[in-house]
Amino acid sequence: MSPSPVASDQAHDEALPASQARARTITAAIRFAAGGILLGIVAALTVTRKLDTGAIFMPVLAYVALTATAYAGRRRPLARRLSSIMPFVDVTMAFIVHQQGLLLFPPFAASWAVSSLAVYTLIVSLVGLSMPVRAVGGVTVLSVAAQWALLRAPEITIFPVLVASLTLVFVAVATSAVPRMAAAAIRREEQAATTLASLAKEQEKNRQLELLQREKDTLLEIIVHDMRSPVGAAMLSLEYLVLELKKHPSQAPLLEATDDAITTLNSLSSMISQILDTSKLESGRLTLRMDRAELRPLLDRAVRELAARAASRSIAVDLEAPEGLSAALDLRLFPRALEALTTHILRHTPENGRMRLVATGGREEVRISLHSTAPAIPAAERDKIFDKFPFIEGESRRTSGWGLGLYFCRLVTASHQGSLSLEDVDGWPMSFVIRLPSLQRPS
Repeated sequence: MSPSPVASDQAHDEALPASQARARTITAAIRFAAGGILLGIVAALTVTRKLDTGAIFMPVLAYVALTATAYAGRRRPLARRLSSIMPFVDVTMAFIVHQQGLLLFPPFAASWAVSSLAVYTLIVSLVGLSMPVRAVGGVTVLSVAAQWALLRAPEITIFPVLVASLTLVFVAVATSAVPRMAAAAIRREEQAATTLASLAKEQEKNRQLELLQREKDTLLEIIVHDMRSPVGAAMLSLEYLVLELKKHPSQAPLLEATDDAITTLNSLSSMISQILDTSKLESGRLTLRMDRAELRPLLDRAVRELAARAASRSIAVDLEAPEGLSAALDLRLFPRALEALTTHILRHTPENGRMRLVATGGREEVRISLHSTAPAIPAAERDKIFDKFPFIEGESRRTSGWGLGLYFCRLVTASHQGSLSLEDVDGWPMSFVIRLPSLQRPS
Protein backbone atom coordinates (compact mmCIF):
# COMPACT_ATOMS: atom_id res chain seq x y z
CA MET A 1 0.00 0.00 0.00
CA SER A 2 1.50 3.35 -1.10
CA PRO A 3 1.73 6.18 1.44
CA SER A 4 -0.87 8.94 1.33
CA PRO A 5 0.08 12.34 -0.15
CA VAL A 6 -0.24 13.93 3.29
CA ALA A 7 2.14 11.42 4.85
CA SER A 8 4.54 11.83 1.92
CA ASP A 9 4.56 15.62 2.31
CA GLN A 10 5.13 15.36 6.05
CA ALA A 11 8.02 12.95 5.54
CA HIS A 12 9.59 15.22 2.94
CA ASP A 13 9.24 18.27 5.19
CA GLU A 14 10.77 16.41 8.14
CA ALA A 15 13.67 15.31 5.91
CA LEU A 16 14.57 18.90 5.06
CA PRO A 17 17.51 20.41 6.91
CA ALA A 18 16.42 22.87 9.59
CA SER A 19 18.11 25.75 7.72
CA GLN A 20 16.06 25.06 4.58
CA ALA A 21 12.83 24.85 6.56
CA ARG A 22 13.53 28.25 8.14
CA ALA A 23 14.47 29.67 4.73
CA ARG A 24 11.11 28.51 3.32
CA THR A 25 9.26 30.33 6.08
CA ILE A 26 11.25 33.52 5.48
CA THR A 27 10.71 33.24 1.71
CA ALA A 28 6.95 32.87 2.18
CA ALA A 29 6.88 36.00 4.35
CA ILE A 30 8.96 38.02 1.83
CA ARG A 31 6.79 36.82 -1.04
CA PHE A 32 3.57 37.79 0.77
CA ALA A 33 4.91 41.24 1.73
CA ALA A 34 6.28 41.93 -1.75
CA GLY A 35 3.00 40.80 -3.30
CA GLY A 36 1.02 43.16 -1.13
CA ILE A 37 3.27 46.13 -2.02
CA LEU A 38 3.14 45.22 -5.72
CA LEU A 39 -0.68 44.96 -5.60
CA GLY A 40 -0.91 48.47 -4.15
CA ILE A 41 1.37 49.93 -6.86
CA VAL A 42 -0.47 48.12 -9.66
CA ALA A 43 -3.87 49.17 -8.27
CA ALA A 44 -2.74 52.83 -8.24
CA LEU A 45 -1.42 52.62 -11.82
CA THR A 46 -4.59 50.91 -13.00
CA VAL A 47 -6.77 53.66 -11.53
CA THR A 48 -4.59 56.63 -12.54
CA ARG A 49 -3.89 55.43 -16.07
CA LYS A 50 -7.24 53.72 -16.53
CA LEU A 51 -5.60 50.44 -17.51
CA ASP A 52 -7.41 47.24 -18.34
CA THR A 53 -7.63 45.33 -15.09
CA GLY A 54 -7.12 42.07 -16.89
CA ALA A 55 -3.72 43.12 -18.21
CA ILE A 56 -1.81 43.24 -14.91
CA PHE A 57 -4.10 43.91 -11.92
CA MET A 58 -5.92 40.57 -11.99
CA PRO A 59 -2.72 38.51 -12.39
CA VAL A 60 -1.13 40.38 -9.46
CA LEU A 61 -4.29 39.93 -7.38
CA ALA A 62 -4.27 36.19 -8.09
CA TYR A 63 -0.56 36.07 -7.19
CA VAL A 64 -1.16 37.82 -3.85
CA ALA A 65 -3.99 35.36 -3.08
CA LEU A 66 -1.61 32.43 -3.71
CA THR A 67 1.14 33.98 -1.56
CA ALA A 68 -1.33 34.62 1.26
CA THR A 69 -2.54 31.01 1.10
CA ALA A 70 1.02 29.67 1.07
CA TYR A 71 2.08 31.82 4.03
CA ALA A 72 -1.06 31.37 6.16
CA GLY A 73 -1.08 27.59 5.80
CA ARG A 74 2.70 27.02 5.59
CA ARG A 75 2.53 24.19 8.13
CA ARG A 76 -0.27 22.34 6.36
CA PRO A 77 0.31 19.68 3.67
CA LEU A 78 -1.50 21.54 0.87
CA ALA A 79 0.38 24.79 1.55
CA ARG A 80 3.71 22.91 1.62
CA ARG A 81 2.88 21.45 -1.78
CA LEU A 82 1.89 24.92 -3.03
CA SER A 83 5.21 26.37 -1.80
CA SER A 84 7.03 23.98 -4.15
CA ILE A 85 5.54 25.64 -7.22
CA MET A 86 5.52 29.22 -5.95
CA PRO A 87 9.10 30.01 -7.19
CA PHE A 88 7.98 29.28 -10.75
CA VAL A 89 4.94 31.52 -10.17
CA ASP A 90 7.34 34.20 -8.86
CA VAL A 91 9.36 34.11 -12.08
CA THR A 92 6.21 34.26 -14.21
CA MET A 93 4.76 37.15 -12.19
CA ALA A 94 8.04 39.09 -12.39
CA PHE A 95 8.07 38.59 -16.17
CA ILE A 96 4.49 39.86 -16.53
CA VAL A 97 5.15 42.95 -14.38
CA HIS A 98 8.37 43.89 -16.18
CA GLN A 99 6.91 43.23 -19.60
CA GLN A 100 3.99 45.53 -18.82
CA GLY A 101 6.43 48.09 -17.42
CA LEU A 102 8.43 48.10 -20.65
CA LEU A 103 5.19 48.61 -22.62
CA LEU A 104 3.96 51.43 -20.36
CA PHE A 105 7.32 53.20 -19.87
CA PRO A 106 9.57 52.55 -22.91
CA PRO A 107 12.02 55.38 -22.08
CA PHE A 108 13.03 53.55 -18.90
CA ALA A 109 14.05 50.28 -20.57
CA ALA A 110 17.48 50.25 -18.90
CA SER A 111 15.93 50.75 -15.48
CA TRP A 112 13.49 47.91 -16.08
CA ALA A 113 16.42 45.72 -17.19
CA VAL A 114 18.30 46.39 -13.95
CA SER A 115 15.12 45.89 -11.94
CA SER A 116 14.39 42.53 -13.61
CA LEU A 117 17.94 41.28 -12.93
CA ALA A 118 17.65 42.29 -9.27
CA VAL A 119 14.26 40.59 -8.87
CA TYR A 120 15.37 37.36 -10.55
CA THR A 121 18.57 37.34 -8.50
CA LEU A 122 16.48 37.61 -5.32
CA ILE A 123 14.15 34.83 -6.49
CA VAL A 124 17.02 32.49 -7.38
CA SER A 125 18.81 33.27 -4.09
CA LEU A 126 15.77 32.46 -1.97
CA VAL A 127 15.08 29.29 -3.96
CA GLY A 128 18.71 28.20 -3.58
CA LEU A 129 18.44 28.52 0.19
CA SER A 130 15.10 26.77 0.56
CA MET A 131 14.54 24.27 -2.29
CA PRO A 132 16.10 21.02 -3.55
CA VAL A 133 18.77 21.20 -6.26
CA ARG A 134 16.43 20.11 -9.07
CA ALA A 135 13.97 22.88 -8.21
CA VAL A 136 16.81 25.41 -8.11
CA GLY A 137 17.94 24.33 -11.57
CA GLY A 138 14.42 24.61 -12.99
CA VAL A 139 13.83 28.08 -11.51
CA THR A 140 17.24 29.25 -12.75
CA VAL A 141 16.59 28.08 -16.31
CA LEU A 142 13.17 29.74 -16.32
CA SER A 143 14.66 32.96 -14.88
CA VAL A 144 17.41 33.05 -17.50
CA ALA A 145 14.80 32.55 -20.25
CA ALA A 146 12.58 35.31 -18.84
CA GLN A 147 15.57 37.65 -18.40
CA TRP A 148 16.67 36.93 -21.96
CA ALA A 149 13.19 37.72 -23.34
CA LEU A 150 12.90 40.94 -21.34
CA LEU A 151 16.36 42.28 -22.22
CA ARG A 152 16.15 41.44 -25.89
CA ALA A 153 12.79 43.18 -26.25
CA PRO A 154 14.26 46.73 -25.97
CA GLU A 155 17.08 45.63 -28.29
CA ILE A 156 19.77 45.53 -25.60
CA THR A 157 23.03 44.04 -26.91
CA ILE A 158 23.90 40.39 -26.34
CA PHE A 159 26.77 41.06 -23.89
CA PRO A 160 24.60 42.46 -21.01
CA VAL A 161 22.17 39.60 -21.57
CA LEU A 162 24.95 37.03 -21.21
CA VAL A 163 26.29 38.78 -18.11
CA ALA A 164 22.82 38.78 -16.55
CA SER A 165 22.35 35.09 -17.39
CA LEU A 166 25.72 34.08 -15.93
CA THR A 167 24.99 36.14 -12.83
CA LEU A 168 21.79 34.21 -12.24
CA VAL A 169 23.56 30.87 -12.73
CA PHE A 170 26.35 31.86 -10.32
CA VAL A 171 23.86 33.00 -7.69
CA ALA A 172 21.94 29.72 -8.05
CA VAL A 173 25.07 27.61 -7.60
CA ALA A 174 26.39 29.65 -4.68
CA THR A 175 23.17 29.89 -2.71
CA SER A 176 22.13 26.26 -3.27
CA ALA A 177 25.47 25.15 -1.78
CA VAL A 178 24.93 27.07 1.47
CA PRO A 179 22.23 24.86 3.07
CA ARG A 180 24.05 21.69 2.01
CA MET A 181 27.29 22.92 3.51
CA ALA A 182 25.42 23.88 6.66
CA ALA A 183 23.74 20.46 6.78
CA ALA A 184 27.12 18.73 6.30
CA ALA A 185 28.61 20.82 9.10
CA ILE A 186 25.70 19.93 11.36
CA ARG A 187 26.13 16.23 10.53
CA ARG A 188 29.83 16.46 11.36
CA GLU A 189 29.00 18.15 14.65
CA GLU A 190 26.43 15.47 15.42
CA GLN A 191 28.93 12.73 14.57
CA ALA A 192 31.53 14.40 16.77
CA ALA A 193 29.00 14.68 19.59
CA THR A 194 28.06 11.02 19.14
CA THR A 195 31.73 10.03 19.17
CA LEU A 196 32.36 12.05 22.32
CA ALA A 197 29.32 10.49 23.96
CA SER A 198 30.54 7.01 23.01
CA LEU A 199 34.00 7.85 24.31
CA ALA A 200 32.52 9.06 27.58
CA LYS A 201 30.55 5.81 27.88
CA GLU A 202 33.68 3.74 27.21
CA GLN A 203 35.63 5.77 29.76
CA GLU A 204 32.88 5.17 32.30
CA LYS A 205 32.95 1.45 31.49
CA ASN A 206 36.73 1.42 31.94
CA ARG A 207 36.36 3.25 35.23
CA GLN A 208 33.81 0.68 36.39
CA LEU A 209 36.10 -2.17 35.27
CA GLU A 210 39.03 -0.64 37.12
CA LEU A 211 36.85 -0.31 40.21
CA LEU A 212 35.76 -3.94 39.89
CA GLN A 213 39.39 -4.99 39.43
CA ARG A 214 40.42 -3.15 42.57
CA GLU A 215 37.54 -4.70 44.48
CA LYS A 216 38.52 -8.14 43.16
CA ASP A 217 42.14 -7.64 44.20
CA THR A 218 41.06 -6.48 47.63
CA LEU A 219 38.72 -9.45 48.04
CA LEU A 220 41.45 -11.82 46.86
CA GLU A 221 43.92 -10.44 49.38
CA ILE A 222 41.36 -10.82 52.17
CA ILE A 223 40.62 -14.42 51.16
CA VAL A 224 44.30 -15.31 50.89
CA HIS A 225 45.05 -13.71 54.26
CA ASP A 226 42.17 -15.61 55.86
CA MET A 227 43.34 -18.87 54.27
CA ARG A 228 46.88 -18.48 55.53
CA SER A 229 45.84 -18.41 59.18
CA PRO A 230 44.15 -21.86 59.33
CA VAL A 231 46.86 -23.40 57.11
CA GLY A 232 49.56 -21.99 59.41
CA ALA A 233 47.73 -23.27 62.48
CA ALA A 234 47.37 -26.74 60.95
CA MET A 235 51.08 -26.84 60.09
CA LEU A 236 52.04 -25.88 63.65
CA SER A 237 49.78 -28.61 65.01
CA LEU A 238 51.22 -31.22 62.65
CA GLU A 239 54.80 -30.20 63.41
CA TYR A 240 54.06 -30.60 67.13
CA LEU A 241 52.53 -33.99 66.38
CA VAL A 242 55.68 -35.02 64.49
CA LEU A 243 57.82 -34.12 67.48
CA GLU A 244 55.64 -36.22 69.74
CA LEU A 245 55.50 -39.18 67.31
CA LYS A 246 59.28 -39.25 67.00
CA LYS A 247 59.37 -40.19 70.69
CA HIS A 248 57.52 -43.41 69.87
CA PRO A 249 59.29 -45.52 67.21
CA SER A 250 56.29 -47.81 66.99
CA GLN A 251 54.30 -44.96 65.40
CA ALA A 252 56.43 -44.85 62.22
CA PRO A 253 53.46 -45.29 59.79
CA LEU A 254 51.59 -42.47 61.51
CA LEU A 255 54.71 -40.32 61.41
CA GLU A 256 55.04 -40.90 57.65
CA ALA A 257 51.41 -39.89 57.09
CA THR A 258 51.96 -36.78 59.17
CA ASP A 259 55.01 -35.86 57.06
CA ASP A 260 52.90 -36.28 53.92
CA ALA A 261 50.27 -33.99 55.43
CA ILE A 262 52.90 -31.34 56.20
CA THR A 263 54.23 -31.60 52.63
CA THR A 264 50.70 -31.12 51.31
CA LEU A 265 50.12 -28.11 53.56
CA ASN A 266 53.43 -26.61 52.38
CA SER A 267 52.25 -27.00 48.79
CA LEU A 268 48.92 -25.41 49.70
CA SER A 269 50.70 -22.50 51.42
CA SER A 270 52.86 -22.05 48.33
CA MET A 271 49.76 -22.03 46.12
CA ILE A 272 48.11 -19.40 48.31
CA SER A 273 51.18 -17.16 48.05
CA GLN A 274 51.30 -17.82 44.30
CA ILE A 275 47.70 -16.66 43.84
CA LEU A 276 48.35 -13.44 45.74
CA ASP A 277 51.64 -12.71 43.96
CA THR A 278 50.04 -13.43 40.58
CA SER A 279 47.42 -10.77 41.26
CA LYS A 280 50.09 -8.28 42.34
CA LEU A 281 52.28 -9.03 39.31
CA GLU A 282 49.33 -8.53 36.97
CA SER A 283 48.55 -5.12 38.43
CA GLY A 284 52.20 -4.06 38.77
CA ARG A 285 51.91 -3.71 42.56
CA LEU A 286 54.73 -6.13 43.42
CA THR A 287 58.13 -4.47 43.75
CA LEU A 288 61.04 -6.80 43.12
CA ARG A 289 64.25 -6.69 45.15
CA MET A 290 66.99 -7.69 42.74
CA ASP A 291 70.19 -9.29 44.06
CA ARG A 292 73.12 -10.95 42.36
CA ALA A 293 72.56 -14.69 42.82
CA GLU A 294 74.44 -17.78 41.67
CA LEU A 295 72.28 -20.15 39.68
CA ARG A 296 73.87 -23.48 40.63
CA PRO A 297 72.83 -23.37 44.33
CA LEU A 298 69.26 -22.44 43.29
CA LEU A 299 69.08 -25.28 40.77
CA ASP A 300 70.73 -27.73 43.15
CA ARG A 301 68.10 -26.89 45.78
CA ALA A 302 65.33 -27.42 43.21
CA VAL A 303 66.78 -30.85 42.34
CA ARG A 304 66.96 -31.85 46.02
CA GLU A 305 63.32 -30.87 46.55
CA LEU A 306 62.36 -33.07 43.60
CA ALA A 307 64.49 -36.01 44.67
CA ALA A 308 62.02 -37.88 46.90
CA ARG A 309 59.08 -37.60 44.50
CA ALA A 310 61.26 -38.39 41.49
CA ALA A 311 62.75 -41.47 43.20
CA SER A 312 59.27 -42.78 44.06
CA ARG A 313 58.54 -42.91 40.30
CA SER A 314 62.05 -43.98 39.21
CA ILE A 315 62.69 -40.65 37.44
CA ALA A 316 66.33 -39.60 37.08
CA VAL A 317 67.02 -35.89 37.64
CA ASP A 318 70.37 -34.44 36.45
CA LEU A 319 71.93 -31.01 36.86
CA GLU A 320 74.44 -29.26 34.59
CA ALA A 321 75.40 -25.79 35.82
CA PRO A 322 78.82 -24.17 36.02
CA GLU A 323 80.05 -22.58 39.22
CA GLY A 324 79.99 -18.79 39.34
CA LEU A 325 77.18 -18.29 36.76
CA SER A 326 75.04 -15.50 38.21
CA ALA A 327 71.95 -13.43 37.37
CA ALA A 328 70.02 -10.59 38.95
CA LEU A 329 67.12 -12.27 40.78
CA ASP A 330 64.46 -11.61 43.37
CA LEU A 331 65.39 -14.37 45.84
CA ARG A 332 61.89 -14.48 47.28
CA LEU A 333 60.01 -14.77 44.00
CA PHE A 334 62.27 -16.50 41.47
CA PRO A 335 62.98 -19.71 43.52
CA ARG A 336 59.22 -20.20 43.94
CA ALA A 337 58.70 -19.84 40.19
CA LEU A 338 61.52 -22.32 39.57
CA GLU A 339 59.97 -24.75 42.07
CA ALA A 340 56.54 -24.42 40.45
CA LEU A 341 58.02 -25.07 37.00
CA THR A 342 60.05 -28.15 38.04
CA THR A 343 57.02 -29.51 39.91
CA HIS A 344 54.87 -29.18 36.79
CA ILE A 345 57.46 -30.87 34.63
CA LEU A 346 57.91 -33.73 37.09
CA ARG A 347 54.15 -34.26 37.21
CA HIS A 348 54.07 -34.85 33.44
CA THR A 349 57.23 -36.93 33.25
CA PRO A 350 56.37 -40.67 32.97
CA GLU A 351 57.77 -43.32 35.29
CA ASN A 352 61.35 -44.40 34.52
CA GLY A 353 61.77 -41.12 32.67
CA ARG A 354 64.45 -38.44 32.87
CA MET A 355 64.75 -34.76 33.72
CA ARG A 356 67.74 -32.50 33.25
CA LEU A 357 68.32 -28.93 34.42
CA VAL A 358 70.97 -27.06 32.42
CA ALA A 359 72.30 -23.54 33.01
CA THR A 360 74.46 -21.73 30.44
CA GLY A 361 75.60 -18.14 30.18
CA GLY A 362 76.86 -15.65 27.62
CA ARG A 363 77.39 -11.93 27.19
CA GLU A 364 73.78 -11.29 26.20
CA GLU A 365 71.73 -13.70 28.29
CA VAL A 366 71.65 -16.52 30.82
CA ARG A 367 69.66 -19.64 29.91
CA ILE A 368 68.09 -22.15 32.24
CA SER A 369 66.83 -25.16 30.28
CA LEU A 370 64.58 -27.76 31.87
CA HIS A 371 64.38 -30.91 29.75
CA SER A 372 62.08 -33.89 30.24
CA THR A 373 60.99 -37.10 28.56
CA ALA A 374 57.36 -36.00 29.09
CA PRO A 375 55.10 -36.24 26.03
CA ALA A 376 55.65 -33.40 23.56
CA ILE A 377 53.04 -30.64 23.31
CA PRO A 378 51.98 -29.71 19.75
CA ALA A 379 53.41 -26.42 18.51
CA ALA A 380 49.92 -24.92 18.08
CA GLU A 381 49.17 -25.51 21.80
CA ARG A 382 52.45 -24.34 23.31
CA ASP A 383 51.50 -20.75 24.04
CA LYS A 384 48.13 -21.79 25.49
CA ILE A 385 49.68 -23.63 28.44
CA PHE A 386 51.01 -20.28 29.70
CA ASP A 387 47.54 -18.71 29.72
CA LYS A 388 45.85 -17.92 32.99
CA PHE A 389 43.11 -20.43 32.24
CA PRO A 390 44.59 -22.82 29.67
CA PHE A 391 42.50 -25.11 27.49
CA ILE A 392 44.56 -27.73 25.72
CA GLU A 393 43.17 -29.30 22.54
CA GLY A 394 41.21 -32.42 23.41
CA GLU A 395 41.47 -31.84 27.18
CA SER A 396 39.41 -29.96 29.71
CA ARG A 397 41.03 -27.24 31.79
CA ARG A 398 40.87 -29.43 34.86
CA THR A 399 42.60 -32.41 33.22
CA SER A 400 45.15 -30.40 31.24
CA GLY A 401 47.30 -30.27 34.38
CA TRP A 402 49.16 -27.02 33.71
CA GLY A 403 46.87 -24.53 35.46
CA LEU A 404 47.89 -21.25 37.04
CA GLY A 405 51.47 -22.32 37.83
CA LEU A 406 52.97 -21.75 34.37
CA TYR A 407 51.15 -18.43 34.08
CA PHE A 408 52.76 -17.41 37.37
CA CYS A 409 56.18 -18.60 36.14
CA ARG A 410 55.91 -16.53 32.97
CA LEU A 411 54.85 -13.44 34.94
CA VAL A 412 57.87 -13.86 37.23
CA THR A 413 60.36 -14.25 34.36
CA ALA A 414 58.79 -11.26 32.58
CA SER A 415 59.17 -9.19 35.76
CA HIS A 416 62.90 -10.10 35.64
CA GLN A 417 63.06 -8.69 32.06
CA GLY A 418 63.32 -12.25 30.81
CA SER A 419 61.16 -14.86 29.08
CA LEU A 420 59.85 -18.40 29.49
CA SER A 421 58.99 -20.55 26.49
CA LEU A 422 58.55 -24.14 25.36
CA GLU A 423 61.11 -24.94 22.67
CA ASP A 424 62.36 -27.84 20.51
CA VAL A 425 65.65 -29.35 21.69
CA ASP A 426 67.21 -32.40 20.07
CA GLY A 427 66.86 -35.52 22.20
CA TRP A 428 64.14 -34.13 24.48
CA PRO A 429 60.37 -34.25 23.78
CA MET A 430 59.74 -31.35 26.17
CA SER A 431 62.05 -28.44 26.95
CA PHE A 432 61.23 -25.28 28.88
CA VAL A 433 63.75 -22.46 28.47
CA ILE A 434 64.12 -19.47 30.81
CA ARG A 435 66.10 -16.55 29.41
CA LEU A 436 67.38 -13.84 31.74
CA PRO A 437 69.54 -10.75 31.07
CA SER A 438 73.23 -11.47 31.59
CA LEU A 439 75.17 -9.54 34.20
CA GLN A 440 78.01 -9.45 31.68
CA ARG A 441 75.90 -7.56 29.12
CA PRO A 442 77.75 -4.36 28.08
CA SER A 443 76.03 -1.22 29.32
